[in-house]
Amino acid sequence: MPDQPLIRDLQAGEPFVGFLLASEAAYKTSRSGGEYLEVKVADCSGDLKGFLWDLRAVEGDFEAIRPDVFLKIKAKVEEFQGRKQLRLEKVRFAEDAEAGDLSRFFPTSKRPIEGMLAEMDALIDSIGDPWIRKLLSNLLVEDVELRAAFAKAPAAKSLHHVYLGGLLEHTLSVAGMAEKACAHYPAMNRDLLLAGVFLHDLGKTAELAYQRSFGYSDAGNLIGHISMESEWVSRAIAGIPQFPEELRMQILHCILAHHGKLEFGSPVVPKTPEALLLHYLDDLDGKLEGMFRAIADEAGMGNWTPFSRSLERMIYKVRWPKAVRLESD
Repeated sequence: MPDQPLIRDLQAGEPFVGFLLASEAAYKTSRSGGEYLEVKVADCSGDLKGFLWDLRAVEGDFEAIRPDVFLKIKAKVEEFQGRKQLRLEKVRFAEDAEAGDLSRFFPTSKRPIEGMLAEMDALIDSIGDPWIRKLLSNLLVEDVELRAAFAKAPAAKSLHHVYLGGLLEHTLSVAGMAEKACAHYPAMNRDLLLAGVFLHDLGKTAELAYQRSFGYSDAGNLIGHISMESEWVSRAIAGIPQFPEELRMQILHCILAHHGKLEFGSPVVPKTPEALLLHYLDDLDGKLEGMFRAIADEAGMGNWTPFSRSLERMIYKVRWPKAVRLESD
């Protein structure tokens, strides 16, 4: 990609000229009746809304300005209600070859993918129950295509871990908390809980689209990840001779109940200790990642982030420093 600043480094008042990936693009009508272009453009560091108020500045075919294409943009960085945005001056469609290295446009986990896969494999190897270990190995180790998708997919479209590798990172984070919770609650079935941890979002590899921008696939919109992964896990279990029926039901229950409530998309509510713990750990990890990301974002007024629709609150950005123990203590 030609030398250009990252979105996260742009400051209000600065000019910008470069290539960005459009995740949203629409021609709209203002209150005064005039037409304008609104886009959301991104690189690996984040995204920004952009507005072109004079459509005469669109170069080339208007219809070519659409989601999931690269745009060549000339703009000025502005700030509105505590958020940076772009006042577009010129916009045109750009071929992929013009944009250069496409990896520069997609946010990616800070954790190395190979290291996370090795951590996942070690956890699967540590499972004592042979049926669960076989099931997870078949799906996440031996199925090369599914393993690659699991390592690449984001964890969500917009709520949390919204970057390549986010699903794997989120899964390992939940697994880490699950290990600590099992040490605290000896009655918890660790192997069953880890089965739920590794399988509860498996369907997001097909529910989400992440080749250009993050969104939902047709299957994701029509079926959803819970239904997809339930079908995949059921099919995988059917391929393991004499797999225990009781264990099949309990694994599927963890998957089906992990959203916690019927109104949140779960067809059943958690009715086992492992399903209940999985729900709360999954929810906690997603919400905390969203909070930390909002705090790290420079947007907002003073000590507070902008209102988060997903968390239904503003977040206080002032962080009390961690205590440093002195040798004399």
